[in-house]
Amino acid sequence: MTVAPLGTAEGGPTEDGSRGAAGVTTAEREEWDDALRRGGGHLLQSWRWGTFKERYGWRAERVRVDGPRGSAMAQVLFKHRGPVSLAYVPRGPLILGDEETARHLFTALDDVCRRHRALSLIVECDRPLPLAGGYRKAGFIRGPEHIQPSRTVKVPLLDDEALLNQMHQKTRYNVRLAQRRGVVLRRAAANADTLETFYDLLRDTADRNAFGIHERGYYDDFMRIFGDAAVLLFAIVEEVPAAGLIAARFGEEAIYMYGASSTRYRAHGAGFYLQYEAMRWARENGCSRYDLWGIPAHDPPSTEVDEGDRVAGTRGDDWRGLYEFKVRFGGEIVRYPPTLERRYHPLLAVLARRAYRGRTVDAG
Repeated sequence: MTVAPLGTAEGGPTEDGSRGAAGVTTAEREEWDDALRRGGGHLLQSWRWGTFKERYGWRAERVRVDGPRGSAMAQVLFKHRGPVSLAYVPRGPLILGDEETARHLFTALDDVCRRHRALSLIVECDRPLPLAGGYRKAGFIRGPEHIQPSRTVKVPLLDDEALLNQMHQKTRYNVRLAQRRGVVLRRAAANADTLETFYDLLRDTADRNAFGIHERGYYDDFMRIFGDAAVLLFAIVEEVPAAGLIAARFGEEAIYMYGASSTRYRAHGAGFYLQYEAMRWARENGCSRYDLWGIPAHDPPSTEVDEGDRVAGTRGDDWRGLYEFKVRFGGEIVRYPPTLERRYHPLLAVLARRAYRGRTVDAG
């Protein structure tokens, strides 16, 4: 069994492939992502995601094991608090092998976590782990609440007509309403002006729906790091941006990362039309599915407001409107496995759980 720890993203390789401060070349970075794509791994396990999160207080480490019974790889993010740290594997690991392969990977991760003095390791898988003997025998306990959404909607990217036909009739109506009313869609270059426009929409949405957002530079950095693997889209009504979104792709999947709309101009089906265009962009770039990123953990008892049959909005912890908006695109509802935790210092691990509180609801 070969164990290959790779360098951190920060101070990484230069554009010409020479070694950066972390001693990792561009070729090694591409090799990581290529292996991840071939195995159907998630964007949050990609090298670019690690690079991005290192801009905001995390440190990324990557471990890969290869042996006769398979291979496995994991990107683990560390958040340091004084002399100790918290370790987190988002939407991973990727294990292309049996239980023995998985155990070798977690042994290697244990070594990395000890070097960082991690109190515990939180693993948030995107698929069940091959642990036939159960997770407790493999050294895990049941983890905290999900950090990323516990459920999502994934839409198969069919041709235009089939994409529309799989939608709920009201969603399909809103897409066609936007087309009839002359809503203009724009794939925008990410620059200071367009990102300021997007951030203005995001602030409007956050005020209206009572949720937290990141600072402006967060979205600038995301677009810069992901480059042509991301898209910034706007829906324009009467020459005014009515809605905007940022999506990113990795392998066969694209993800709706961040979205916003204008309180004044968000009618005319602009938001529905914008998602339809994001799906078309993803399909054009070789993706077969589109992840709408997050719905409530349980179906709401009703998505109607008390005074009539109008669909409820989304505000704070009330995600009824968000649920209705996303499920009506006709995709499959996917529930992720529960989180798992590997405790290295059981008496202190509660500190790790507290540190995950107060997060914003998005992929970051």
